[in-house]
Amino acid sequence: MSVLFLNFVGMTFSKFLGLLMFTVFAALQLTGQDILSGEKEDVNILFRNEASAGIQLHSNGLGIGFRRGWHETGYKKKMLDFDFVSLRDPKQYKQPNPYYPDSRPFFFGKLNYAYLLRSGYGRQQILFSKAERSGVEVRYNYYGGLVLGITKPVYLDVLVDDPYDSLAQYKIIETRRYDPNDPVQQSVENIYGPGPYFSGMSELGIHPGLYGKFSLSFEYSSIQQKITSLEAGITADYFPTAIPIMAENDPQSLFLNFYIALYWGGKW
Repeated sequence: MSVLFLNFVGMTFSKFLGLLMFTVFAALQLTGQDILSGEKEDVNILFRNEASAGIQLHSNGLGIGFRRGWHETGYKKKMLDFDFVSLRDPKQYKQPNPYYPDSRPFFFGKLNYAYLLRSGYGRQQILFSKAERSGVEVRYNYYGGLVLGITKPVYLDVLVDDPYDSLAQYKIIETRRYDPNDPVQQSVENIYGPGPYFSGMSELGIHPGLYGKFSLSFEYSSIQQKITSLEAGITADYFPTAIPIMAENDPQSLFLNFYIALYWGGKW
């Protein structure tokens, strides 16, 4: 068991290291472009407030984020952090019905779509300030707060016998919530494709929990009033009530994900 754990830690650390190296390289490349195109400013200004929004890609999904910050000193900031991201199971994959060429691919065995809504507070510490206006500012960030797990049940278009066909030669499409105990839904050949996405909106599951986040960010805007930053980090989301995603897997309470994000914003 300890060997498996160490292997897992090694694999996840190598992924994080690779992600971090990619982020630094991308930031330096973009900075080089700014040096060629941006105009330098002679006066350094300390802005008290900032806000930014962006997109992020993590180990098991993607989403959007928003930040609001206040300078405490020239190198420290108080930050509010908000995220809305999707959450998938690493083992899920789409497959079509092999007997119907016009069928649509679906996630066989998936119980719920899952999303995370985070709201937290944290700090940002500047490690290296910009040597010049077109340089790179390196910061580390940490956040913690509340997370709301939201699950929506999966609905499928299922092929069932036509009740008006006494010879059982024809089938009709019926939209049903995925149920692994339903004999009809236990075979791929009886599923025509995913049902309407908004089916099941009245059956949302709510899972309150806690989250923590740590990251490094690289801000490279050549304009003092603007924010353009790349960020790489890790998040941990914990739920007292486990979240079920796939029928064949046990519901999970703890989700660890690495992420990379790009933020744009302004200062005043």
